[in-house]
Amino acid sequence: MPRNWIVRLVIAVAVLSMVTVGGKWYGAKSNTTAEGAIRVGWVPTATWIPWATMGQELPEDTQLELIPFKSSNDELTALANGSIDMAPVGYNNVAALLGGSDPKVTFVSGISSNGSVFLAGKDSGIKTWEDLRGKRIASVRGSTQYVHLATAMKLHGLDIEKDATYVNMQAFPDLNLGLERGDVDAVVTFPPLSGEAVESGYATTVDDIQDEIFDGSFAVASGVLVNDSYLESDRDGVKTIIAALQRRVDALSAEPQKWEDTYGEVTGSSGALIADSLDKEYIRPEIDMPMSEIMTVPTILAQMGIIDNDTSAQLEAHIDYSILEEVTGKPASELGKND
Repeated sequence: MPRNWIVRLVIAVAVLSMVTVGGKWYGAKSNTTAEGAIRVGWVPTATWIPWATMGQELPEDTQLELIPFKSSNDELTALANGSIDMAPVGYNNVAALLGGSDPKVTFVSGISSNGSVFLAGKDSGIKTWEDLRGKRIASVRGSTQYVHLATAMKLHGLDIEKDATYVNMQAFPDLNLGLERGDVDAVVTFPPLSGEAVESGYATTVDDIQDEIFDGSFAVASGVLVNDSYLESDRDGVKTIIAALQRRVDALSAEPQKWEDTYGEVTGSSGALIADSLDKEYIRPEIDMPMSEIMTVPTILAQMGIIDNDTSAQLEAHIDYSILEEVTGKPASELGKND
């Protein structure tokens, strides 16, 4: 069986509240959903703000129901059972699920890459990889952030368990708290939590480590996943969504501060240093789907024992470039298929 963190896939979908953007978003409750509305899920993260606000790029007659979830795993569960039509989901989440089932879902576009930020405590003395020896390092085991750190440490001759004291946290906000209190010397997290820690003065980024945090693993993070039944019944609707997403990514990428401000407006939370994270490519939009890199995700997860079997072949069968080809006018070979 896959490890405990994958068990969350079977937990019932947690539907929260709705976000209203440009008059095109509708209530989350099924009895208030506009007939014909496209049901799209999202997790309130800095990376997926273009997805949450793409209503500004849609035709006036396109109706959407935007449903926030707690995690990619919850979104994946909802997509697999048909509760929603489309959502951004981590490639690692699908790779894990494919070890035990074959959900009727398809990746039709990329949406993000990168996403891991290494932070050292302000007084930790950590400047290089070698400085990690003997230090207390925290992350959330099984997360992509944990994978990025563990594999990069191995590439630099360090074992995360033997050469450091690994501290496992249950949730990413706990990492900031542990760093602030001095319980740990370093963490690997993601924006805007990383920005909040830096702004508060108890953490700092380490360029020598950050520049190589993805070495030995993968930088690709997530793509847009579609329920197969919806894809078959409304292919034009899927194309409309992906085209709007691409326009919104382009618009916000051109103005990183607007991306940061929009995060605050949509979530009501701090967008600390999101603009800086975009400039430094701590997070990076990725509409293409680089196949060779996506295929390394299940391979690395299996090598680390996070999943029991390498599901690369199964994952490849759930990637379709045709929508992206029609939207961009580019052949699949230029969208990552033969990378």
